[in-house]
Amino acid sequence: MSDTSDPILDTLPPERLLEADHFQPIVAGINCMHSIETIQQYLAYENQYKNRTPVQSRLRERAREIRRDEREAEGQVVV
Repeated sequence: MSDTSDPILDTLPPERLLEADHFQPIVAGINCMHSIETIQQYLAYENQYKNRTPVQSRLRERAREIRRDEREAEGQVVV
């Protein structure tokens, strides 16, 4: 299960990261996200204030990556 605390929120809350003028720093920030909850917060902010398809797509892709990694980790647990 994903951790609800994510250091990215402390240093780059949605209103700060998503105000960047260039896509590259936004993608770098998204790549540092490790929880679905964090991505949901950023996606909600993006949907409300900027509504940029490339940013929304990258956030959704990152969520898929996290879910895939969680499924793979669960599959490797030996009981």
